[in-house]
Amino acid sequence: MNIFEKLGQVLPLVESPARYMGGEANSVVKDPSKLLARMAFVFPDLYEIGLSNNGLRVLYHVVNRDPELLMEVAFAPWDDMAEQMRKNDIPLYTHATWTPVREFDVVGMSLQTELNFTNVPYVLELAGIAAFSKDRKEEDPLVIAGGPAMANPEPVADFFDAFNIGDGEEMLPHILRTVGECKKRGMSRLEILEEIAKIDGVYVPAFRKVIPGEFGMFVPAEPAKGSYEHTNGVRRIYVPELKKEDYPVKNLIANMRLVHNRYSVEVMRGCTQGCRFCQAGIWYRPCRELPPDDVMDLAKAGLKATGENELGLLSLSTADYKPIEALTDSIIDDAFFDNVDVSLPSIRVSSFGQSLAEKVAALKGGRSGTFAPETGSERLRKMINKTITDEDMYNAAEHAFSSGFNKIKLYTMVGFPTENDEDMEAFCGLIENLVKIGRKYLRGAQISVSMGILIPKSFTALQWAGFMDKDLALAHVQFVHRRFFKHPNVKVTWADWETSRLEAFYSRGDRSISKLIYEAYKRGMIFESDNHRIRPKDWEVLWKDFGYDESWIYETRKKESVFPWDFMHVGVTKAYLWNEYQKGFNPEVFKDAKPVPNCKWGECQHCGIPGNGKEVRLADNPEKYKAPSRTPEEIKKLVAARRPVYDKRYTYKLTFQKLGLSRFLPHQNMLSAFVRTFSKAGIPLRYSEGFSPKPRIINMGALPLGLETVCEILGAETLVLLDLSPENKSKLIEELSAPFPMGMKILDIEPIDYKLSSHFPTSVTYSYQPKEIPADLMQKFIDKKLPIVQNHRGQEIDLNEHICNLKIANGKIFIRVKCNNQGGTASPYPLFGGLMGMENVNSAAALDDASRQFLIRKEEMQFNS
Repeated sequence: MNIFEKLGQVLPLVESPARYMGGEANSVVKDPSKLLARMAFVFPDLYEIGLSNNGLRVLYHVVNRDPELLMEVAFAPWDDMAEQMRKNDIPLYTHATWTPVREFDVVGMSLQTELNFTNVPYVLELAGIAAFSKDRKEEDPLVIAGGPAMANPEPVADFFDAFNIGDGEEMLPHILRTVGECKKRGMSRLEILEEIAKIDGVYVPAFRKVIPGEFGMFVPAEPAKGSYEHTNGVRRIYVPELKKEDYPVKNLIANMRLVHNRYSVEVMRGCTQGCRFCQAGIWYRPCRELPPDDVMDLAKAGLKATGENELGLLSLSTADYKPIEALTDSIIDDAFFDNVDVSLPSIRVSSFGQSLAEKVAALKGGRSGTFAPETGSERLRKMINKTITDEDMYNAAEHAFSSGFNKIKLYTMVGFPTENDEDMEAFCGLIENLVKIGRKYLRGAQISVSMGILIPKSFTALQWAGFMDKDLALAHVQFVHRRFFKHPNVKVTWADWETSRLEAFYSRGDRSISKLIYEAYKRGMIFESDNHRIRPKDWEVLWKDFGYDESWIYETRKKESVFPWDFMHVGVTKAYLWNEYQKGFNPEVFKDAKPVPNCKWGECQHCGIPGNGKEVRLADNPEKYKAPSRTPEEIKKLVAARRPVYDKRYTYKLTFQKLGLSRFLPHQNMLSAFVRTFSKAGIPLRYSEGFSPKPRIINMGALPLGLETVCEILGAETLVLLDLSPENKSKLIEELSAPFPMGMKILDIEPIDYKLSSHFPTSVTYSYQPKEIPADLMQKFIDKKLPIVQNHRGQEIDLNEHICNLKIANGKIFIRVKCNNQGGTASPYPLFGGLMGMENVNSAAALDDASRQFLIRKEEMQFNS
């Protein structure tokens, strides 16, 4: 039995089977015999998190556009699915072809957070691959990693054969081609690693010696020296410019709701504000912007290809994108975006003027703004070079609330060196003043405060600082919380200190902690990025069991300290970062220190990135989509004038099938798939009236999960007449079926002039093909001696009353089951369970679980004429 067939057996037994179905629309499938190299890209977190990740989408696109390379995706299964996989000998598999991950040439991972580290050995062992690279055999795939958490790869270095350090658009295809060429020439595993180690930006841990250093941690024997161009270290690679052709349009269409259901365009990469705590501001230098005309082209093509109705304009600080106002003017000017919710995450308050606020309000479906002042104390903001003032915050709040926003979200931190109660008092004062501004415009205006705890990260000016101890960190959190406890306009939340400590342990750790990570995984401490899964007491036990002293987390480092990550040259030099640390936290220097300006606008700070500012690529205003700047009143008039008026509605009956693993698509996900496909096809649906309008899609009751069907019926009310002429109907059916998962498609569309909701079937025919049909089954039916069974609710079902007809043909059992007055039948699972002699199962739940493993198909619905 292959993986596909085994999944049909186990998916009825797990939560959210849509996570594991595979067969996503827009999947790339290629003939393996024509490929140079194949890669399984394993995202070490849940499906709904991984498939939301824009980096995964970009890499999937840049690899698969090469006809000789292939990338398929896989995700970390939740505990219940992992248990079934182990029990039924199902290795971790890819979603496009249900191929074992271990059969690929390369297994890749993107680590977005250090809290995914214990999931690394978890997914490798589920794939049947040794967790530690030293234990892998010659025929095993090479295991490589990349992603933002690889700003310090040392804690997981023993698990990986190699790392992609930096941007992957050009490097990853290069690595795959090299692996493919080497395997073609019959080179050994060691020889292949030697070849890929020659690629700029590739780190092979086995080839870099480590020695004991400060606090007994392993550090590089040869730290990176020299300039970025002439270093002995591993260089972080960055693409010199953002190119339209490197961005995907036909993203994989998920089988369930994701963390972010939107089509995203990365408008800018890199931020040079110079915040001294910010790792991303160093890791993604220099600043590169995508031209707004390209943003518009990608957005329109991507929204059409995926059927999404939300557009995300992504960057570390979208309001700092040079042509942001001109781009919003272009979006407003284009009728295509009238029904699209456009979001601009990460808005810097000093860039958020009245004009942009009004335009964001016009674009957004929601009415909340997100700002990151990091702290409410101007003293601390100067120290960390967060170059915004309280006045900037008040102006931004004024602009937001006066433009119709009802909430401001503040992302802040505690835990900065020298932080004290006076800083917390200033923090509370800032919040109180923001409330006053909000209440001028709306009595219920909300200020939502989220407090993190500073984790001094690698390649930041604060990498020399220690992590704040628990008592002081929580005292500062509680200072703010007490002030606003039960305040009607303020909600305060904060990060868990133990989780932050664990992240500090991971992000600042060395190669020696891989054995602790592996042991944590073996003790079930996985999915630690989920707040509900963190087990700090178990970590205390684990550290004690290993005799490990984690107190180095709190220690301040010296100038000459060598860090585990010092084998890398990221562009910004260690000397520059030390100088920044001194400016912020040496009182003598700090007295006269001025804020470090944003070099994006021309004043090079000589941080070490080569080019003296020439490497910065800023975008000009749009030309192809050039549009006038409008006032809010003009925008409202414009949108109202071009809003189409529909004076008719049209009702259609769609007959569709769900075969194979698509039978595990839950009811609500299936309805969402129909809404998406009409949107993708540009066919407007009629919506209900009222406070929360819903699309007018009527289904003949929810289909039991795991049941195949070839006769399912759905009604849809459209605002336009569909062309169902013979030459166009099949084309329309094919277009509407395109975004569905494999196995699900529309079979017919026909107009109706009656309410589908009042036209219920009187009976339904189901079929099942068992290995062996009970010899006395037909006689029992004729004699009305079929058993009484229980459904999953414990209700008794007399099969003699429910089954109107029974037929045996071609090794299949066909039963016609009567419907209730709402067109529903008893679940066919316990019905066939009873027919197969399972009526003596004591537990109703056990009966339901066992019978759900039958492959039952809904064959036909009978209606009164």
